Amino acid sequence: MALDTDLALELFTDSKKRVADICGASAYEYRYEHAEATLTEIDINDTAAAEIIGRPVGKYITIEFDAPIYEYSPFYEERCGIVTESLKKICPETGAVLFAGLGNRFMTPDSIGPLASDRVFATAHICRYADDIYTDELSESFVLSAGVMSQTGIESSDLIKSVCSSNEIKRVIVCDALACHEPSHMGKTIQLCSTGISPGSGVGNSRSEISQSSLGIPVAAIGVPSVTRLMSDDPRFKELIVTPKQIDKLAERSAAMISDAVNMFLHPGFTREEIASFM
Repeated sequence: MALDTDLALELFTDSKKRVADICGASAYEYRYEHAEATLTEIDINDTAAAEIIGRPVGKYITIEFDAPIYEYSPFYEERCGIVTESLKKICPETGAVLFAGLGNRFMTPDSIGPLASDRVFATAHICRYADDIYTDELSESFVLSAGVMSQTGIESSDLIKSVCSSNEIKRVIVCDALACHEPSHMGKTIQLCSTGISPGSGVGNSRSEISQSSLGIPVAAIGVPSVTRLMSDDPRFKELIVTPKQIDKLAERSAAMISDAVNMFLHPGFTREEIASFM
């Protein structure tokens, strides 16, 4: 039975149980003791492996923290650094970029994308129109909070495609809340991938794909699992989706970590504190 999950790590692990050796896919694990985190990098290299695992060909990076993201950690800077370095592996580092926060900001488990977009430094207007400001150390970045179809009547993919085509954007980073199968991954995991995203696919409510094939430019995706489906034999609870008790803190702190990492990726000439002072 297919898993209800957005995490390639869970699908890869489940596939390994069913297939002795998946040719065309590989996994590498690295431990960051200084950040109390473990990184798993999965490369799906051909369509046969992609079909078995259930994810498109591409690179998937999962960062698992020993403690939940919503808890205070003295390793925040180090963890942001790991996310920043991971972004370098899945996103081209040249050309104007659009950061798109997906989800419903008024529904807490789905608000990670919009909250992150609030904190990503938009610079396109500065780079293009502020002739009297030195901008050589700034990447040209656009920020969009796409909302959801029930709010706008428009597919997020259509909004993103329109913004990209009218502003000569060369790369996209999309951010969304994710679903996981294993409750232990909820609130403790960040996933990044080079294949874009199908919003809502992890909970059976898939919207139009946002990927290189649909936009014509590279699309990286980043997100944190905030929900899981309750596993129960009771038919009354088969459709029940649950979230951590600390979901408010999880959404806020996940958005903070993602936005800080994205800002440092886009503007490496500045510190996190300097970027925050510009906004």
